[in-house]
Amino acid sequence: MVDVLGGRRLVTCDGAWVEAEAALQNKVVALYFAAGRCAPSRDFTPLLCDFYEELVDEARPPAPFEVVFVSADGSAQEMLEFMQELHGAWLALPFHDPYRQLTSQISSAQSSRVTMAMTLSSTDAERFHHRMLLWDSIG
Repeated sequence: MVDVLGGRRLVTCDGAWVEAEAALQNKVVALYFAAGRCAPSRDFTPLLCDFYEELVDEARPPAPFEVVFVSADGSAQEMLEFMQELHGAWLALPFHDPYRQLTSQISSAQSSRVTMAMTLSSTDAERFHHRMLLWDSIG
């Protein structure tokens, strides 16, 4: 994942900037695609938050795991509100990042429904794992 996000800056729910390469190096990374207006996203996000806290914040030693939120929200303000309301201490692609915008355009072109998805990958090329979980909302 560092190959894809290297050279980019990520943002925390507090608005702090983090260099992606430093934050994601040697970690399993979950790209979490969701939107605050999507009911399944709002249902699943607290579960992901609890999972993240148990895996990273409470485990000793902490697991080498990081979540990067990729917003499908309609504005930077909606993204920030969703992050501050429900998210854990994970990172996000900034709203105006071209990668985030590209994924939103692809999603919009494929369907008018909001799709929540998560992609997991490890940084070790020999043990690369990729899983996609999709939940479609009806509206």
